[in-house]
Amino acid sequence: MLPDKLRKTIGIKVDVDTHKGMQKGVPSLMEMFQTFNIKASFFIPMGPDNTGRTVKRIWTCKGFLKKANRVGVLQTYGIRTLLYGILIKGPQIAKKGSDIIKRLIKEGHEVGIHGYDHVYWHDHIKYLDKDETEEILDKSITTYRQIVGMDPVSFAAPGWMINTHALNVFQKNGFLYSSDTRGEIPFYPIMDKKSFSIIQIPTTLPTLDEVIGIEGNDPVTLAGYFSGLLKDGLNILTVHAELEGNRWIAFIELFLKRAEEKGFKFLRLIDIAYALKDEKSLPFCEIYYGTIRGRAGEVSCHSPPVIF
Repeated sequence: MLPDKLRKTIGIKVDVDTHKGMQKGVPSLMEMFQTFNIKASFFIPMGPDNTGRTVKRIWTCKGFLKKANRVGVLQTYGIRTLLYGILIKGPQIAKKGSDIIKRLIKEGHEVGIHGYDHVYWHDHIKYLDKDETEEILDKSITTYRQIVGMDPVSFAAPGWMINTHALNVFQKNGFLYSSDTRGEIPFYPIMDKKSFSIIQIPTTLPTLDEVIGIEGNDPVTLAGYFSGLLKDGLNILTVHAELEGNRWIAFIELFLKRAEEKGFKFLRLIDIAYALKDEKSLPFCEIYYGTIRGRAGEVSCHSPPVIF
């Protein structure tokens, strides 16, 4: 059962995927959120920007090219970002953005981990063994500690792709929650027949890149579409620093205005997780790999609650 304090609530989860998103998109979103007095949860890769290596998805990921054309990859990322990891060495996203991370925390936002190499995690985590998964996460946790000066307590999987070994690391390191799935309700995860005590907070709403060109092509139409999807319970919206923090900033502004007019409040995901932990009534759900409308490739989804 959802705590009353989380009724008519929106948690905004900002995924930062690139160096450009960190340097340009995050400050734009911070300014926007300050206007609305909103605190959000920002998830940042702790390693290099290797965005250029996504080019192989044209051949390996069904629907990738179609989605890329709808979103406008060149306008969104820029040519330099699309060369990172191929012809140009990708910059270290978190280390180069350490001043921005410290500013985020100072202004009351949450900062969590969004993998190490975003592209590598997204494309390979389904198949990685225990040792390599742990190596990646150990590097991520170490970098986070160096920059923030505290232990991380939250994680959001790049591309909503997760494996059992990663969930084990979160549990071993005392994470409060992770946000690795697409679904309807918060839950405790079961994966590969093992249950975990780390709260899972799924993204409940579609993302902007999944509906551009399908539900609309302009900020007004799309803001109306998203506000119409809001439920009276808990809503988790994932925005991307490269999209909503750049040429789609008008969309997020209109959405926030409409949500406020409807009486919704905004909380960081960490505050949502603490409220859920206090309630002690979350169901267990199995995580599986599936597909969702508008997104190329697989994502981690959850089953209906499991009754023991």
